[in-house]
Amino acid sequence: MPVIRVITAISYDPTGQYVQRVRWGLADTDTNRWKTRPAESHIIHVLEALKYGEDVWTVLTEGEKVSAGPRVHAVKIRPGLKSIETVETDPAHAPGQIARF
Repeated sequence: MPVIRVITAISYDPTGQYVQRVRWGLADTDTNRWKTRPAESHIIHVLEALKYGEDVWTVLTEGEKVSAGPRVHAVKIRPGLKSIETVETDPAHAPGQIARF
C-alpha cells in the first residue's frame, strides 16, 4: 500500500515569482483514494518532506479532467529562499496544469 504526498493546488507569493502555499494530502496509490484529504499548507512543509527523502507528486487539471502530474523538487530562488517546481517531463505526456487557489 504505497502512500504518497500529492499536491492538488498551489498559491504564489504576491509577486507571482514563487510558490508560497500548497494544498496537498496523502494518497494511497493502490486504491487511488485519499488517506488524508488535501489541506492548505505553507511551502516549508513540502520542502521538509523533500529534504527527508519523500517523493511529492502533483495532479494536473484540464477542464474537468484530472490526471497524474510530475514529481516536484526543491529549487533555490536566492540565498535563504527556496521553493518548488516540477521535474521536467515530456509535454505530450503531461497535459494540463496544477490548479491554483
